[in-house]
Amino acid sequence: FHNVLCLSEAKGMDIIMKKQKLAVIGLGIMSAFILGACSSQSASSNATEAASEDGGESAAESGQAASPEGAQLTFWYWADNTEQSNLIKTIVENFNNSNEYGIQVTAEEYPWNGGGFSEDTFTAIMGGGGPDLSTFKLSAGKMYAANGLLADMTSYVDAWEDKDQIRDSIWDIMKDSTGNGQLNVLPWTLEPLYVYYRPSYFEQAGVEVPETFDEWLACIEACTMDTDGDGITDVYGYGMRGGSGGQEHLGSFLYAYGADWNDLTTPEAVEAYQAYLDIYKNGWAPESAPNAGYAEIVDGFKSGLTAMFIHHIGSSNEWIEAFGDDVSAFVMPGSDKGQWTCTGDTQFVVYEQCENKDAAFEFVKYMTTGDGGTEWFKGTGKGLGTDNVTATEEFAANPFQEISAESLEIAGVLPPTDTVSEFINSVWANTNQQALLGELDAAEALEVMNQSLNGTE
Repeated sequence: FHNVLCLSEAKGMDIIMKKQKLAVIGLGIMSAFILGACSSQSASSNATEAASEDGGESAAESGQAASPEGAQLTFWYWADNTEQSNLIKTIVENFNNSNEYGIQVTAEEYPWNGGGFSEDTFTAIMGGGGPDLSTFKLSAGKMYAANGLLADMTSYVDAWEDKDQIRDSIWDIMKDSTGNGQLNVLPWTLEPLYVYYRPSYFEQAGVEVPETFDEWLACIEACTMDTDGDGITDVYGYGMRGGSGGQEHLGSFLYAYGADWNDLTTPEAVEAYQAYLDIYKNGWAPESAPNAGYAEIVDGFKSGLTAMFIHHIGSSNEWIEAFGDDVSAFVMPGSDKGQWTCTGDTQFVVYEQCENKDAAFEFVKYMTTGDGGTEWFKGTGKGLGTDNVTATEEFAANPFQEISAESLEIAGVLPPTDTVSEFINSVWANTNQQALLGELDAAEALEVMNQSLNGTE
């Protein structure tokens, strides 16, 4: 145990040193973050401070909840677009005006910037600034937890009457993200991937909605069609995302063949990846697939070039508007060996430096199963399938919400290793492109990926 602890501390110190270098490099930019420190934290936490000074338990630990009355909180978030930005501001304002404790939340928006939000927030807190709570990505869990920056919210969740509205599998995902046995990350939005398809193309190809992974591969082949008889493929069965973000889709192949993310060099993983590569090799995906990111696969589906592609509930309204009844979806199929789909995520965390965690949790509840969560779902279609969400007209009117909810049962995320960000941002796309173009075979490419993701060959 001592050796493991020392190794963990060493890794934590290494992370700190790296982040401190970032802080020095970006001092001018980060001064705004640090000056925007948690200066508005509540004076109602005097009991907690006194306990800490005496070496005793905090209010939450001793079971004596600090009063959230009149608490001042700073909340950092990112937004995907202007509409979401305005929506969050409105929801926070409504919370400030309506909560019974007079809690006031100051919402400050910062750009996601390809993951830069996580880096900048980390640096700000390590420098003595930062917020009380923020939006958060699961992939950053271990980095923050290794440095003791996240509050353990287990006792708050255990006492929450709405806890059971959220699936046990989701709580497991939250706990696994930090690897420390604590509940540091609180769920807000999960967007599991599933398969969109064009029913008219399925009818033309003579196929039904697949129930197994092998049937899905057969559908991809059948839906690759020369519709006008000129010898040139007009419709491809699958819009493959071979470039940025495509690693999320690979996981479904791995699990269907009995592999997983923990070791990408097993025979099962190689077989799974070869099946993935063969889709492109056999001409069942567009020639642009090796470089395709989100924009390219969306354009392919919208233009009618592809019969199927993988995405989440976030784009559903776009397809309903574009195709009317000629668009549908199904849960990612699996096999008797496994079934898995990746889920996108935006969660909440309360930082250990927050002096009134009771007030912070009141805000989190409002944003999840309260009126804030309802308004967020109505405006974005995003949620956790909680009672306040499923009771809305918007939920009933969107035929893809049910598929999304079903997909949560098999959803997961890439393992939050210390190097998962490097794997996603620097290794996946280049290595996968080489494999798709035949410059690396399946085993060689997976060795590179495994080294990056898991630190082993």
